[in-house]
Amino acid sequence: MADNLDSVVRNMSRFAELLSLVGLPELGQGYKEEAKKLDCDKSEPAVAATRDWIRETFTYQGSGSIPDRYVAKKDGSADLPLTTEYHELMHALGAFVADR
Repeated sequence: MADNLDSVVRNMSRFAELLSLVGLPELGQGYKEEAKKLDCDKSEPAVAATRDWIRETFTYQGSGSIPDRYVAKKDGSADLPLTTEYHELMHALGAFVADR
């Protein structure tokens, strides 16, 4: 379980960086802070709180939502490798949330 949680912390930290690139820097900061909290406290209540927090960030589904974003290059075109990484991390975090 600890290895899995270490992976979740890494995923959250990287997702935080990518959220800044997709125009959600405040949410990215929130992910960074939640990752630090989880890294310091891996108790069952802390894990449950992190799952609930992530679930809440995924609640809005529509234009401008987390899944509706992509990482853009300076010219505005999609950066496919980073966008793929962004979506893979989003799915990995969704799997963590669903893993009750």
